[in-house]
Amino acid sequence: MDISNTIDQLTTMECHISHLPEELLANILQYLDVTPPSITKARQEPCRLLTVSEDLTLKHISRVCKLFRRLTLPILFKHTRLRLDAPPRRAHWSKCPFCTESTVKYRMAGGQPLPVLGDVDRYHADMLDELVHLLSGDSGGAQKVLGDFPTPVGYTMIRNYLDWVPRFYHGLKDFLNFLRERDLTACVESFVLITDKMLNQKLDRFPHRAAADLDWRFKAAAAMWHHLLSITSPSRISILAPPMDLACLTNCAIDTFGDWAFGDMDFHVLSLSLPQPPIDLLPAPQYNKLDPIPHRYPGLAPSSLLNLHPWTTLTLNEGAFLKAYGTYEYFERGPPSLIYSIKDSLSPRPIFNANAQRISHAPLANLRNLTYTAIFPFANHLNLEDLLPQLEELDLQLAPAPDDPILKQPERVGKAELWDCWSELAAIYGNIAEQLASFRINEATRMKKFVCRDSQIADLRSELDEVFICLCLPVWAECKPGVFGRLAVSAGKGGFGV
Repeated sequence: MDISNTIDQLTTMECHISHLPEELLANILQYLDVTPPSITKARQEPCRLLTVSEDLTLKHISRVCKLFRRLTLPILFKHTRLRLDAPPRRAHWSKCPFCTESTVKYRMAGGQPLPVLGDVDRYHADMLDELVHLLSGDSGGAQKVLGDFPTPVGYTMIRNYLDWVPRFYHGLKDFLNFLRERDLTACVESFVLITDKMLNQKLDRFPHRAAADLDWRFKAAAAMWHHLLSITSPSRISILAPPMDLACLTNCAIDTFGDWAFGDMDFHVLSLSLPQPPIDLLPAPQYNKLDPIPHRYPGLAPSSLLNLHPWTTLTLNEGAFLKAYGTYEYFERGPPSLIYSIKDSLSPRPIFNANAQRISHAPLANLRNLTYTAIFPFANHLNLEDLLPQLEELDLQLAPAPDDPILKQPERVGKAELWDCWSELAAIYGNIAEQLASFRINEATRMKKFVCRDSQIADLRSELDEVFICLCLPVWAECKPGVFGRLAVSAGKGGFGV
């Protein structure tokens, strides 16, 4: 046997990966899956690029051939992303009869409601019906029409409706149609919604007050989340948006009194997650049954995304507070933030109706893990006193990461006195440590773990060690730098265990 000829034949043989069984190919491609940037970059200061992945390997493979595309799509769409403020790209958006100015004028002139045909969802048509009712009916408030013409208030209503309702509805509809056509709805594990600043002007100090008529985003957002969760069931949902827009997208009440002082706080990130994907999908949205507007401040609307599933983990990244430190008596104002409504949802103030029946409830009753990130938040902003008894795990990062150059950039530091910044950080941790230290070993509190990620900063470690010296035996133990576990009495042994 001529060994050299055999080797030559083997080296000239063609071996195509596409000849492998599909099951083996699919298994190989799974090794190319990576953690999405919405998780790996979750601690970074929020910006537009926070959810952009640099690893495009799977996307490139999906373009090789139809086989590879079919095998990679279920992996690519495990982690999905939708850009809400992207301009309409599909012609059918402008052809939708419920999204045109001519239809609004026709209905205002007394025209009959249009039939719901084709692929249009009933709730989308119901939103137009409500707009017409608000414009022409006796809905109270400022006058919205004079004869056949809208007043400035009516024009604002129409403009906001036409600008945003089509984007919410058709943007999501196109996304869901893509998933359904390719049988990908069951593959989605996470969903990220992104938007830049939506409105150029503030409609009200408390945005939810304008949601009854002027600001249609509250209603469109509530319908959108119900629609999404009636088709697919991700175990994690994240939203990257400017603070005031995040309030609209989550149907939360916020106070924007001090927003002018936080000029470098462009985006916030909110993430909600469950240990496992929900077993059941939500029913299809019925617009007349939605309650999209918070009834008070602080608070959540009953139809808020935060109420749609029994979320167990909430992550909030509020970016930098630095610029506000340069204002007079900075501590008297706070940023437009969801944190107040989140805290209220865990331990709401008692509210009673006219019959003395308690009507308040705890929407986030299942929340057990809270992760909060910001750069030098104020101590009075992050007062977690009422929250701690409800949580099992608290994870905080309140200083810039060691590789973050923000404190070396004069334009970012501005007029802030860094002594004030570090003092506020120490005050927050001091308050938390004091409360955690008050827990007794046999006390029935849920808190099991506290994580201070700022202990990883070498220059801070000794100072924080002094703050946390009260977190000691017999109730607490430091498992590793900055990670504290609550000890429990071991049954029948008289010892302790984490």
